[in-house]
Amino acid sequence: MKRFVSKIWKTPMAMIFIFIMVFYGFSALGKSTEINRFAVVTAIGIDSSPSNSGQFEISFLTFIPIAEQTFTETYKVITASGESFVEAIDYAGQYLGREVGLSHLRTVVLNEELFQDDVTKILDYLTREKEVPSSTKLIATNTSAKEFLSAMQKLDMESSIKVSEMVNFNQRYITATDASLENFFKGYFSPTKTSIIPIFSLEENDDEGISVSNTESQGGGSETQGGENGGQTGEGENVSYSIVNGGESLIFKNGFLKKQISSRDMKNINYFRGNFSTGALTIKDIGGEYFESADLTFNIYDKKMKKKVVFENGIPVFYTDLKFSIVLNGVEEDDGMFDENVDLYVITSEAANEIEKKVKKNMSDGLAVMREEKADIADFYTKMYNTDRKSFVRFLESLDDKDDYLNHVLFKTRVRVYAR
Repeated sequence: MKRFVSKIWKTPMAMIFIFIMVFYGFSALGKSTEINRFAVVTAIGIDSSPSNSGQFEISFLTFIPIAEQTFTETYKVITASGESFVEAIDYAGQYLGREVGLSHLRTVVLNEELFQDDVTKILDYLTREKEVPSSTKLIATNTSAKEFLSAMQKLDMESSIKVSEMVNFNQRYITATDASLENFFKGYFSPTKTSIIPIFSLEENDDEGISVSNTESQGGGSETQGGENGGQTGEGENVSYSIVNGGESLIFKNGFLKKQISSRDMKNINYFRGNFSTGALTIKDIGGEYFESADLTFNIYDKKMKKKVVFENGIPVFYTDLKFSIVLNGVEEDDGMFDENVDLYVITSEAANEIEKKVKKNMSDGLAVMREEKADIADFYTKMYNTDRKSFVRFLESLDDKDDYLNHVLFKTRVRVYAR
């Protein structure tokens, strides 16, 4: 025994371990488990309070851990009104009887009615709260955020497809966009002052999107509403909703809503941004060796974009070189179904030219949207500024309206397509 104690005494790491075990281990064993202390928030919905214009109604989609032999995910939607986020979080914790944690927050849902004012005032707390991940996604909805979170609750409980996964897919698809807290404020504080938030609509009894059967009444712990006077429950009918990720987006400049743009416009703009790795491209009425008149649908499985800026006589000339790798996966002919194996189709020069012309036309349409709204969504500003700062500053100073610089930049585009 003396030899054992002597060895322990001569081993500093062993002494440290014993010290930690004695002074911290036993006290930790006496504490309550964290699953009984915390309610984990996975999504937040923000609405303007109907009862008080100076307050916000904030809904929390909470995951409540329950200690059982079989693991079961239990979600609740808790709604609280307050003068600030902190007050609303305190009320929500009071209704749940647990501390509300935001370190697992993945999605923030904003009601479109909030965009009549500067949206950064609403998001200010989330950016300052250290627990909130900067990768948290922002989405807008055409209905109340509370109703949207109720549909998310049902979806998270009954389906393997979650809204957070749909949002993550947007950053890869050609018609959509990635809008995290970090990216939103990165655009807000950039010289362009431009940010984007995608729209997820909630349609009643619609066949599009992901359908969920949502009960608006309090049943099985599905939803609780609360205000300063405490929680209250209501009853309603079982309604079928569809959560639709259609690719529409909202453009913000200086924190204020500029315009809602369609998925088609977003796709055209994304050709310039290059922020996609997959998508589909349809070319109509293609003829030639293989087809007399057919609509061809190609899948985009790879793309590379190069950008270059030169100043000619003080005017920026913006060159883009876009290279597509595509594969044919759909053929529709006027006289019926194409009976050959499309994998054997070799892209003809005529089809390649039609694809290149269509993409150039799409890019021209996307540029027209940005010029009309004076919204540099593709961040041409940074590329031109970094290429030749002095020449670009002189160019801006020569304009009557510096925000209208896109209408004075010359764009030249090259598109190349390759079949796998």
